[in-house]
Amino acid sequence: MASKKGVALVKTKTLNEGKNGPSLFLTLTFRGDRKEDPPVDYPARLWENAGTVDPAIKVGSLVMVEGQLVLYNNEQQIRLSRIEPLKASEEEIAAFIPKSRVEASSGMARLREYMDSLADPQLRAFGLEILADPEVAQLFPRAPAAKRNHHAMVGGLLEHTLEIMAMGDAVAPILSLNRDLLLLGLFLHDIGKCWEISPSAGFSYTDEGRLVGHMALGVEKCTQVARRLPEFPERYLRLLHHFILAHHGELEYGSPLLPATPEAMAVHMLDNLSGQVFAMRQVAAGPDGWGYEKNRGAFIYKEGSDLSRLDHTPLGKGIRKVFGP
Repeated sequence: MASKKGVALVKTKTLNEGKNGPSLFLTLTFRGDRKEDPPVDYPARLWENAGTVDPAIKVGSLVMVEGQLVLYNNEQQIRLSRIEPLKASEEEIAAFIPKSRVEASSGMARLREYMDSLADPQLRAFGLEILADPEVAQLFPRAPAAKRNHHAMVGGLLEHTLEIMAMGDAVAPILSLNRDLLLLGLFLHDIGKCWEISPSAGFSYTDEGRLVGHMALGVEKCTQVARRLPEFPERYLRLLHHFILAHHGELEYGSPLLPATPEAMAVHMLDNLSGQVFAMRQVAAGPDGWGYEKNRGAFIYKEGSDLSRLDHTPLGKGIRKVFGP
């Protein structure tokens, strides 16, 4: 078994009671091996003296850890033999928090360009007004898109939103979709994440997030902004609400509604595409070039997108022939 030792950020922490006493379950974030590499998360478990150690370990703090990397349910995790809290400055902690490579000011400027390009004057006015909202202007550039899955990083919501809006801009004429509604739906679908998830270390849920959730928070903000536009059509607002309430696509995935317009279906599909591809890229590869994505329960072929790393044995000369003689 390989060993793992170093400084890590405590992203999540749970003390569970088991048959043999309490055990401490953690998600630890380690800095990348190189300066430009993003931080990497590992599940970690402490079985010995967990109840004694637990009070000293705080979410959002740095710890020194040591343990063995083991494979459990196809996922690498650390079986801890040592964990000690460290004193650290805010700057030192910030180095362990994943951050988007999208620069905030240029990303928000790109969003304004999209909103300013909308053909319908009412929708254009709404889009520019919500971008000018003081809360949105402050929170949107830093908000994570998720707590632990896709685009779980400072600025992840902005990066994810720009990805799907670029896709929507390309897809709208191909599928004869209403570009104005599609781009606004893609912009607004997760806007409630601004208030649901904190961008501080650990990306914890806020009280509002736990009590209400990002869909209701997004609907609330859209309603507030629409009231500032006296001539804004009520049916327009209901369509914008629908994008938010239906964007998970399925009732079992948390949407209270199924997509009821082609544009709402496109919002769901593009949102899902961005999230799934991001999650696949985050999977760490083992020695055989494969990794395991826990959320979907699927193995990911990490070398499958890089043709230079594939075996180039010609047809008919490999160990297993694709075609017969």
